[in-house]
Formats: sequence, structure tokens, C-alpha cells
Amino acid sequence: MRKYLHIIVLAAVLVILQAGTALAAQTVHVVKTGDTLWDIANKYGVSVNSLQQNNDLSSDRLQIGMKLIINSTTASRSQTPSRVADSNSIYTVRSGDNLWTIARNFNTTVDQLMSINNLSSDRLTVGDQLYVRAAARTTTTTATPSRAVYPKATPPAPTVKEQPPTTSETNANEAETDLGATICDYGAKFLGTTYRYGGASPSGFDCSGFVGYVFKQHGINLPRTAASIYGVGVPVDKSNLQQGDLVFFKGPGASCINHVGIYTANNQFIHSSSGKVYGVTYSSLDGYYYSQYYAGAKRVINQ
Repeated sequence: MRKYLHIIVLAAVLVILQAGTALAAQTVHVVKTGDTLWDIANKYGVSVNSLQQNNDLSSDRLQIGMKLIINSTTASRSQTPSRVADSNSIYTVRSGDNLWTIARNFNTTVDQLMSINNLSSDRLTVGDQLYVRAAARTTTTTATPSRAVYPKATPPAPTVKEQPPTTSETNANEAETDLGATICDYGAKFLGTTYRYGGASPSGFDCSGFVGYVFKQHGINLPRTAASIYGVGVPVDKSNLQQGDLVFFKGPGASCINHVGIYTANNQFIHSSSGKVYGVTYSSLDGYYYSQYYAGAKRVINQ
């Protein structure tokens, strides 16, 4: 009888511990002016669908003062690297860090960091531990054939002479590329500047305020909102992006473009984020949110 009693007590303790763990994983967010489900999901690293399910929302409309339950268990990510590593291979995230700067400091790429740490987005939390040296350098070996194989000779195809670009075309393309790089370098000076709704100065930027300020310093005046900026310039295919091109996003439920950034290189862009980083930062176009809500790109340099 005592044996069964012990088993029942132990089972009850386990149930209480599991319930406590589930409750501890819940966070309550109070909706503020300007909040959207996409912004809140972006801030806490969860999906819009999980927010709607956890709070019985039938649409993406929010009211100021509404309390939303954030079930962080649905968005938890492994803090322990997927491989066994020595202590010199672990980097602890500090205030102001982002994946781009960490990748640059350790001579790796954002994609590698996300892959070896099982990250589903580019958002970091102070104190996170990242594995930074899991990607071993691979050496390419050329297979030696067991015997020589000599293909049959075929007559050469007729050579088509391409007309070289004119000097004026070459100079224009070089000037456009140089200005784009200059704009990206200038924007990087404001990394870490806090996000401020309606802000358009170094004391605080929103997304369109940051883009407009950076371009204005280089003689290019842009409209004030992300949606209005999307109405200018020439459309650019994602595969042909150059430094200084503008990239646009449209969050879930939004009726128009509601975010803009400046493309830098290697599928990265710089922008003023209202998400977890909350300020000017680099993000990847391959990140979960930005790849999902990417809406297009425009080129405004030399327009």
C-alpha cells in the first residue's frame, strides 16, 4: 500500500513541476500605440499564428491596452550548440550584438551561424551562447581518373564579338556603385541608434526616417513613409540587388508597405528595427520574418 502511495505522490509532484514550467514560459505583453501582431511576434521571436491561437484572435486587429499571452515555449531555441565544443568556440551575446557583427568578428557568415546554432531567425538575446567555430574548412580534392579519356575533337563554335560598353555607360555604372557603397558606409555609423516612432534624426529613427536621413545627406530626397518611398525609383529583382538599393516589406494583415531598409551586400540590409533589437541594425533577407514578408526592391540612385 505504501509503495502505491509513494508512486501516486511522485506522479503528482511531476505534474505540478510541468505545470509550473509551462506557466513560467508565458509572458504577457500589453498592446501599445503602433503595435501590430507582426511587430509583437518579431519582438518575442514567435509566429503570428501562435499569437492568434494563444489569445483566441480571429483577426490581426489589436486594441490599446489589450493583454496578449506570449507562449515562449513555442519559440524557444536551443541555447546549447548542436555540437560538442571547447570553451574557446562559444561566444556569449552582449548588448548591441547582432549576427552580422559576430559573423564578421569570427570570420564566418550569418548563414553558418544560424545553421550551426539551429536559429530560425536573426534575433538574439543578451546572454545567448553561440557556437562560432563549428564550420570546419573543407578542402577540395580533385579526383584522378584511372585512365586518360580523350574526347573527340569538335569544330569550335563561331565566336561572337560583344560590343564593349561605352565609356559613358561604364562611368555611370561605377558612379552608381560607388555612391551605393558610400551610402551603406554612412548608414553603418548609426548602428545601435535607438528606434523612435516618427523619428528622423540621429537622436532616434523609425525605418523610413533612417532611410530618408541617410539618403538626404547624399543629395537624394525621399518621401517620408515606407509606402510612399515604394512609389519612387526603378524596380529591382532580388537576384540583382546592389549596395544602396532599397528593400521593402509588408507585414501580415498590412494593407500597404510598412517597412524599408537599405541593401548592403551578401543578402544583408541595414534598417531601424522596432523588433527585439529595437534600433539601427543589420538583418538578413534570408531571416524567417524578412524572407516571409519581403515585398520588393527599388533603385533610387541616379534616378
